[in-house]
Amino acid sequence: MWKMMLLLFGLLVACSNGSDAVPAATSTAQPSSSSTAAGGVSFSKGLGTVTTPRLLDCPGGRVSAIGEVTSEDGVKWVVPAKIATGMTSAGDLSNPCTRIENRSLTDVNLDNVPVVEIDPDGVVITGYIYADNYFELYVGGKPVAKDPVPYTPFNASIVRFKAKYPMTYAIHGVDWEENLGQGTEDNKGSKFAPGDAGIVAVFSDGTATDASWKAQTFYIAPLTSKDSLRLEEKDGKEQRLSPQTSSPPACGTDCYAAHFAVPDGWYAASFDDSRWPNAVTYSEQTVGVDNKKEYTNYRSAFGKGSFIWTSNLVLDNEVLLRRTVEKAPK
Repeated sequence: MWKMMLLLFGLLVACSNGSDAVPAATSTAQPSSSSTAAGGVSFSKGLGTVTTPRLLDCPGGRVSAIGEVTSEDGVKWVVPAKIATGMTSAGDLSNPCTRIENRSLTDVNLDNVPVVEIDPDGVVITGYIYADNYFELYVGGKPVAKDPVPYTPFNASIVRFKAKYPMTYAIHGVDWEENLGQGTEDNKGSKFAPGDAGIVAVFSDGTATDASWKAQTFYIAPLTSKDSLRLEEKDGKEQRLSPQTSSPPACGTDCYAAHFAVPDGWYAASFDDSRWPNAVTYSEQTVGVDNKKEYTNYRSAFGKGSFIWTSNLVLDNEVLLRRTVEKAPK
């Protein structure tokens, strides 16, 4: 009797390890379209549904709408990104919507920019930020300010805060879209042109955006197929790689998009970003700001920083950036 039971047990174990078993996922395997388990990715296809028709009403600006898409695994995603609508807006260095523009740095009165207190015993720091298109800044795990213009017209911002070292800078960057859930816009003769991105930030303590920052993408579109996204592990970093193209996709409004869940507390000083790749730097010409006065009028403020993003300036639409500074840079 015992021998029979042992024999049956052995058969059950053998069956459980047979060819029908699901193999363990590898870091280079293509993600599954039916589950977020493989690399944490979900895929949606087609246009999203508009949930907020317009965040900002500004003459001459693009419509900054927010929508929702449901991925193939049943998860609902906010596109282009879930933003902190209740966050305080940054001060205006240049903003056509408020008619603050075409001025020089010497015309800026910093006393008019409120100081956000992170640490009562910290130092007061002033920062200048230009984002294509939208940013939210956190320092030491606390919110400082958000971009007052989600999409266009282009603008430049001033922030001030009081914090102490070590200091963790964290930026939520979003490249906005007109075709929600598709990562495309009406531009360059096409209604489905993928938009490019980029952000530069320079702070009075000497910190500036460069390749030492960490950068990870969480929303990638447009993709002509799910197979065009590669999830790789390289040098201990999680790489989310998509095609390097700026051409309008043939899929129009029926393209795929890849979504990754934004981790809780990603802006906290204690958050582990060691597996995020380093940011990639881009020139003014590549970002396309060398002819935009909202940037060129203030080159003296932005000159110490570099435009940064992930490895794909065009298809990566929602990006998180981080940098921890142990002491004031020299």
